[in-house]
Parts: sequence; structure tokens; C-alpha cells
Amino acid sequence: MTRRLLAKKPFDMSARVPMQLGRESISSSTVAVSELIKNSYDADAENVELEFYLREQPALSSIVLKDDGNGMTVDSLYKHWLRIGTDSKLGVDRSKNKHRVMTGAKGLGRLGLDRLCKKVVLYTKIKGADKVNQLIVDWRKYEGTDASIFDITHEVYELTLPIQDKYGEIFVSAEEKGTYMVLVGLRDNWDTEFLKDLKEELRLLISPYRSINDFSISLTQIRKGQKEKRVQIDSQDILDAASWKVKAIINDSGSVKLTFSNNNSGEEVTLIPTPWKHWISNQGDMPLFGPLEFEFYYMLTTREYWTKAGMSRTNWSEFMKRNQGIRIYRDDFRVRPYGEPVGKGDWLDIGLRKASSPGGIKQGGWRIGPNQIIGAVSISKTNNAILNDQANREGIVENDAFMQLRVFAIKVISAFELLAHKDAQEDEEIDLSEELKKIFLQSDEKLSDVIEGLKNTFSRKGRKKKQKMPAAHTLYQRIRDLERAKAAHDRAVEAYYQSLEKDRKKLEEQKDTLTNLASIGVLTVCFGHEIKTHSAIALENARELLDVFEDSRSGAVQLDVNALTEITNDVIIGSKYVNSFSELAINHVKPDKRKREKNNVPEIFRYIFELMNSTFENMGLVYDIRFQGILESDFNVRSFRIDWESITINLITNAIWAVSKKPREQRKIEVVFERVGGTKLRVIFLDSGCGLESGQEESIFLPMQSSKSDRKGHIIGTGMGLAIIKGQLENNMGGRIYAKQFSSLGGAGFYIEVIQDK
Repeated sequence: MTRRLLAKKPFDMSARVPMQLGRESISSSTVAVSELIKNSYDADAENVELEFYLREQPALSSIVLKDDGNGMTVDSLYKHWLRIGTDSKLGVDRSKNKHRVMTGAKGLGRLGLDRLCKKVVLYTKIKGADKVNQLIVDWRKYEGTDASIFDITHEVYELTLPIQDKYGEIFVSAEEKGTYMVLVGLRDNWDTEFLKDLKEELRLLISPYRSINDFSISLTQIRKGQKEKRVQIDSQDILDAASWKVKAIINDSGSVKLTFSNNNSGEEVTLIPTPWKHWISNQGDMPLFGPLEFEFYYMLTTREYWTKAGMSRTNWSEFMKRNQGIRIYRDDFRVRPYGEPVGKGDWLDIGLRKASSPGGIKQGGWRIGPNQIIGAVSISKTNNAILNDQANREGIVENDAFMQLRVFAIKVISAFELLAHKDAQEDEEIDLSEELKKIFLQSDEKLSDVIEGLKNTFSRKGRKKKQKMPAAHTLYQRIRDLERAKAAHDRAVEAYYQSLEKDRKKLEEQKDTLTNLASIGVLTVCFGHEIKTHSAIALENARELLDVFEDSRSGAVQLDVNALTEITNDVIIGSKYVNSFSELAINHVKPDKRKREKNNVPEIFRYIFELMNSTFENMGLVYDIRFQGILESDFNVRSFRIDWESITINLITNAIWAVSKKPREQRKIEVVFERVGGTKLRVIFLDSGCGLESGQEESIFLPMQSSKSDRKGHIIGTGMGLAIIKGQLENNMGGRIYAKQFSSLGGAGFYIEVIQDK
């Protein structure tokens, strides 16, 4: 065998890589902005200013971000800013001048610019320099090309002072320093809601629990040339309205100190420093994660507290919704996703704990709810190095130290719950300090003494007197007594189970009625707009009719029979629509609808579809009902009519939502009635909407599960519609329903199988 060296080649990199690392891997534009602000923090900036110059089209809008940090030399611009994944921060624990702990280490934050805009113009300057470096990056160069990343270049210029652009002054004197970026051609429409989300994101970026406030963020927006007041990002003062404040500290020696402050009574309870090994058993002599602070606030949703915070009820609820939970901050910057209300964000399972014990604070086993707590675990990169980030920045590596941290935090919360419960008893004799000692200072030795005492109670040794055996006739009499007692017991048990069965049937009827009332609620939401429109039309035409009669009575005009007929028909059409919906709503829960009988299912579907025809016309939605292998008159199922009405309503309302984002000409529903074989029938319900999410084919039928969500992924549906359908089919008809992610129409497909009633 011979071997000949052909060449030595390095790895190349496609020009798409920056786009994948930036636009496609950073979850949102608000996160991208926060990454840029982190870079300003690392550059020792004290002030960051964001200015949004917004027009109706995002492509014509711009963002200006400027900070007063250290700035960059042209050499730093080449070696650090233009080098992806730079190691310039590795091995550097503190920033240059302010000795801040560095928040970024992977050198990818600047690629978030591609997530934000099409082009960026960057100006940067160090203190004392009389020249400014300018860099222009057009991210569109990386799109639609198979070029190597090394083939794409960006212009770098040197500018003389003073410098300004159409947004104002950039750098004027040699003493100024910092970085100024203009983000041109925004990719997102920064409307009011988007900017509100950014403000909330930035409020959380800087921990409200900081002791040194040397970093500020301000935001201004300019729409159509009108400049709004500059907003300073802050949320510290809201925490002062809390009912309780709890602070736990683990120091360098591993001792735990807890302080509970009742802001209503002014009472403060402190636990003396306790060694870690005595505080949590079987967790070693020292915590694995190092020293830290854990602080949280118990917030009540009452007028007293939101007034105290200087907020309206709506704003208070919104603040709690956005800030609830326990977050983690590393060197005053938030580590995601901890503190989010769902998934890994609820890393302490606060929601699950509350659901398992939903009672009030005065009841035993009380648990704090997710919407009642705001808090943070504050760690440091230098002191808690083992709590390091995952490579994808989606949280901390869940190693033994992280799990130990979780146990610690839950125990602190549990201690507060016990103390707050005692305080809520309103017993003046209770000493909170003594109660705190009882919670924590029950040593293993004392517990062992109690257990040993119980053992001795049940194992005392002593001679027992020998008992005399009873006579035979006495035993016989006792057996007869036991037999009679057993018979009486059996009769009582039978009567008890009969009573339970009656109660079960009664509850089943009530459940069915409530289930269908829920469907009416769904229907009302769907029809609400159309009902209002038709009733307004009927009312307006009735008024016009009255005006015509009054004018004719005064002799001003002569009655026109054709005009009167047209107006009257409009009144009738509007009134019929409202009347049809009212009949459906009222009849939906009538007792005769709860009678099981032979129902022609296609007739029920047609009835509901015709009732909703106005909705379909307004949306441009078309539907088709067809039959395969069976006549319409033969598709009969022994069932409750009310169930099929609920099924139809829920399927249609889900389809309406699913197709709402499609162009009008692509909005379709198709219903197929077919015979599967023998007496088995199938209803196929298809739409041309967005389809189901991957893996949701089964979970979509679980209660509280919904595909309906807003742009941020928050659920907006009730999550009960398909669960109701499943229950009606399985419990009342012995049928089944299943779903497919996509169907022949492009959207979801739902398949209902039942038995024919001949």
C-alpha cells in the first residue's frame, strides 16, 4: 500500500453560519437587544440609551443604541468585534475599569444584530482619541449565497471629529468614549406591544436587588417625528409593597442565615447562623454551589398593596404576571429561563406545589402560589463557578450543585409558608421567633429519642396472666351474634352503594349539563360579533321603518310599499339570526336534549353550519359536506343531540381560529361522512388552517391543552373544547376521536368513529 499527501486543508465556513448563530438561534428581538446591552455593561458603560425611530414600515425604521463604555481601538475592532466566538473575555473575570464580573464569554452577542436589522453602522472611540472608527455591516451579504465567510468583507473607516448624523451628535470631543450603533432596516414591527415587552425585558435584565446602581438604561421612541418622553428602566420601588420579605444568605463558611420581615406588623424574625450540615441533612458538610443570596417577596393581590406601590389594579396584575416566580441572577444579570411561569422556568415547581395544596393561608399545608411571589437567587461567576451555563445558553447545567441549590431554595420557601401560616392564625400568643426555632432546630438526636420512645411503648416486656378459655355454648352464641352483625353490615353496605349510585347518576347529569354550558360559552364567543352586527342592523332598520310611518302620517311623504318591504325584510333577516342563536343557546340545555335517541348526525352538522353561515361569509370561508359509501339518511347514531351540537360547535370554532391567518381564498372546511365497514361510521373534519403542533396529536385532547397561542407562545384558548368532545364520544356513545397533524386540505384532521343505529 502506498500513501501520497495531497494537501493540508483547514475547515472552511459557509457564509450562512453568522445568520444561523444570530437570526436563527436568538429567540426574539428583545433578547437580541438585551445581548447588546450586556456588551455595553462589559465595556464599563454607566449609561445606555436606546432610541427608536419608527415608521409604518419596519424596513424604513431604525434603532440607535449608544453607551459611554470604554469603546474600541481599530485593533480591537478587527480582533474582537469582527471575530466570531472570540476568546477575548475568557480568563478575564472583571472588566477593565469598574471591575465588573463579565457577563459574556462566547463572543456571539453581536450576531444578535442580524436578528434585529438588515444593516448596522457602528461608531466607536476610546477616551483621548481624536479619531473615530466606523464599521458598516450589511447582513444581506450573507443571504442567498454559497460563498465562504472569509470571502465577505465589511468597510472600516477612520473619521475625524466632530461627528454627527441625522439622529444627532455622535462624538464631538476627544474626551468622549463609547460605542454608537445605528440599526437600519428593522426586521420586526416595533409596535406599542413590542416596545412594552422590551421595557419589561430590560427591567428584568438588571436585577432589582442590586446594591450598587451604577448602570442605567433609558428608552425613547420617535414616531412620525414626535419624540416621546425618555423612559428610565427601573422596578425596585414596587417591591416595597410586599407583605413579607424573606432573605437567606449562605456565607463563605457554609453557614445559613435567614431573616423574615413582616412589612405589615413591622416584626422581623431572624434565625441564628446554622451550619449547612445541620440545615439540610445528607447534603454534605458544605454546599457544592458556594456562597449566595436568596431573596423573595410575598405579594398580595389586594387594593392596599397595589395602591401602596402607586399602581392601578391592571398594572399591578400585569407586573405580577410578568415578574412572578423565582429568577436566577448571575452578577446582576438574569439567567434564563428561570422565573418564567411554565416549563423549566418554574424550576422550583411552585405551581405544582400550589396545585397539590390549593387551600388558603389559614389552612394547614398552605402553599404560596406562583402569582404571589417575586424573588431572585443571586450568584457570582467567581464564587459559584460550578453553576455554569449550558452551551446553548438555555439555562444552568443541571449538575449536583444545581439540584442542591433547588433543595435549598424550596426549604427556604417551605419555612416561610409555615411561619406565614402561623402568623395568619391571628393568635396573639404565638411567638414567631419560637415558631421559627421549632421549624429548623429539631435535631436528629431529638427525633431519634422520640422514635425510640415509641418503640418502647409497643415492646414493653412483662408477664401476662393466663386467660381462661370460654365455654362452648358461649363461643356459639358469639358466632351467632357476629353472623347477625355481618348481615346487618351487608345490608347497610348495599344501601350505601345504592345511594352512591344515585348520587353518581345525579352528578353525571350535572356534569353533562355543565359540559354543554361550556360549549355554549365557546359558541357565544364565536358568534358574539355577528350577533351584535345583526341586532344593530335590525334595530337600525326598525327605526327607519318608524321614521317612514311618522313622515307618512304627517303627509311629508307617500308610502312606498316596495321600500317598506325591503326595510322590513332587513329587520326580519337580522332578527332571525339573533333568534336562531337564542334558540340554539336555550334549547342546548333543555331536558329533552338529554334524551338518548336516534339522531341523524349530518342534519345536526348542517343546522350548525347554516347558523354560522354569516360568519363564514364574512371570513371568506367555504365549506363542503359530502358522503362516501352511505346515504345521508342512513348516518344515524343513538346519542344525545346536545352532544353532537357541542361537537360540531367546538370543531368549527377551532377551525375558524386555525384558518384565520390564511389568505381568504384559502380558507376551507370539509366534512366527510363515510361508512368504515359494517355498522362502524366515521365523520372526518378537515380544515385548511395551520395544523397541529408536532407531537400534539394525542395531548390536544387532554384538559387545559390548546394550540391557540399568541406570538409569544402564551396559550389563549380554554383548552377544554376537544377534551369535551372526547368525553362525550367515549362516555355517551362508546365512540372515539383521533387527530392527525396535517390533512389533505393542509390543516388538521379530526376523525370520529361511532356505531350506526339502524
